[in-house]
Amino acid sequence: MSKTLKAGTHQLVFTSGVNDRIAEDSKFAKFVYQSIVRFNRADWGNVDAEDWKANDADLKSLNNGGWYGRILASYDGIIWIIRNTADEDGTQAITVLFPDEY
Repeated sequence: MSKTLKAGTHQLVFTSGVNDRIAEDSKFAKFVYQSIVRFNRADWGNVDAEDWKANDADLKSLNNGGWYGRILASYDGIIWIIRNTADEDGTQAITVLFPDEY
């Protein structure tokens, strides 16, 4: 199995804090972009081993078409990226946020 997220119906959402910082800081914007690329390649960043294993299991379920849950990644303690099923129809939301915005 490929360890990447399948394309599908999803929305990429930034919190207002992340969005404002992206607008003000091109280095941070590049970091966010690179983190999203890592996330889409199933690189969960700095999560502990238990969360990494849970993310991999959820990814396998997601790619087999039957998943309703959450994948959490943390990058350098600066941002989190969370993917969860938002609706019964399987619509996915990928949210980029600062940890204190959770």
